[in-house]
Amino acid sequence: MSEKMKYFSIFILLFIISLVKITYANTECQRKKFDQDSFVCVCNEKTCDTFDKLNKTTQGIVQVYESSRNDFRFRPSQINFTKSGMILSNDDHIQINVDRTKKYQKIIGFGGAFTDAAGLNIASLSKKLQSQLIEDYFGSNGIEYTLGRIPIGGSDFSSRPYTYDDFNDDDSLSKFSLQMEDYQFKIPYLKMAQKISPNKLHYYASPWSSPRWMKTNNDIRHGGLLKGHPGEKYYKLFAKYIVRFLQEYDKQNISLWGITIENEPGAGFDPNYKWNCLGFNSTLERDFLKLDLGPELHQNGYTKNKLAVMIYDDQMPQMKTFTETVMADAETAKYVSGVAFHWYNNDKADRNDLDKLNAKFPNIFLLATEACEEWKNSPKKVHLGSWHLMNRYANDIIKDLNHYSTGWTDWNLALDLNGGPNWAGNMVDAPIIINATANEYYKQPSFYAMGHFSKFLPPNSTRIHWEIESNLLNKIDVTTFSRPDGSLVMILLNQNPKTIPIQVYDRERGHFQFVMASESIATFLWY
Repeated sequence: MSEKMKYFSIFILLFIISLVKITYANTECQRKKFDQDSFVCVCNEKTCDTFDKLNKTTQGIVQVYESSRNDFRFRPSQINFTKSGMILSNDDHIQINVDRTKKYQKIIGFGGAFTDAAGLNIASLSKKLQSQLIEDYFGSNGIEYTLGRIPIGGSDFSSRPYTYDDFNDDDSLSKFSLQMEDYQFKIPYLKMAQKISPNKLHYYASPWSSPRWMKTNNDIRHGGLLKGHPGEKYYKLFAKYIVRFLQEYDKQNISLWGITIENEPGAGFDPNYKWNCLGFNSTLERDFLKLDLGPELHQNGYTKNKLAVMIYDDQMPQMKTFTETVMADAETAKYVSGVAFHWYNNDKADRNDLDKLNAKFPNIFLLATEACEEWKNSPKKVHLGSWHLMNRYANDIIKDLNHYSTGWTDWNLALDLNGGPNWAGNMVDAPIIINATANEYYKQPSFYAMGHFSKFLPPNSTRIHWEIESNLLNKIDVTTFSRPDGSLVMILLNQNPKTIPIQVYDRERGHFQFVMASESIATFLWY
């Protein structure tokens, strides 16, 4: 036997010995295979997998939850720390050293969006399954989302284009009113999530477009800016429009934690843009917030300690320069709580920009506010059972967290088998896909990708330092956190077709050893 094989065999033996028990308290996944490289988990009135509340263990025990392409979802096990034993020294494993003393950003949360399309699809299920789906996302037997994004009015993921005041020249906003979509497809599920969740939920809202009569092109889509200039009539009307939304939702007992000023404001400069949009560049957004929106919010009681205002809400590549322009104005900066960004152009972005923004503006947070798989090169927009999508989600989340993001928000909570409805035909994928005809829904691998973070990283968890000692540095993705209850969490992503032995060293606890399954993600929790 070679020296390498001897070390690896000893490692496997130690791992098996350290495995104190395997428990399947969770209800297991009912698998269904479509035409992708992995499977979905089917939920209907007879069966649905659950993810039970996390239990506190004694010191020295590590709880492990694994999901892999071929075999399992949230498979639980426990292993032991040890102060002694062989520390592996060969090149076939990865050693990760955790440093609790170096601390970074705190978590705000993880979640998804309560779009009209999501609500319409959820409403197509039986009452029992509606409640079960919200429990899967927000409940203690689910993945415990703590964030929810709400479109202010319609978005492309609505069955029609609309705003809250589609009456020409209503300068007093006297005809402003919430719509059928709010009362049927948003508010009921927002309230259900509040009731089900064991956590305080952070809801935030984003406008896609102002009423068309406020825009330069009198069109809800095809680009367009607000008429005039910041400080003038239509910018002030749009500020009042946003405040009216906040007030109307307050009346429904849904208080918003935050807002973004405009969803993807760069789209407003594209005359060929196919759905709801409104244009702001950095100077327009800076002056709108300073002259119109900020004062209007404060005059109505939505001060910074009550409502978090996030600027930008667009793609990462232009985020740094946009933010620097807005924050250079002291009068504007006093209204800003955070910077929101989307994932769609992350392959063209430099995440070091996030580090630089955090260093330059340490008093504002960075938050990933939208992501979905568009399958741009495929005519089919829903790929049931795609492990590729699980990898994309998990890899992006880890990278964002390691560069100061305070959380990560998925797009639609649920879509239909075609990836809609979407009035502009912009179909995409989602972590839960609903088959209304069968009265069932499918949890995609991306649902479990989200859960490996959202279930374990409650608000105010703090990222801590880690280092890898290995020449396999690029073979695995890592992030580590300290939770408010004092426990530590490590999340590892192995995108490789081979198993990878790892050894984790925590100065206060000792070390533990584990073999990462091929093409898998694992979350480790220890007290």
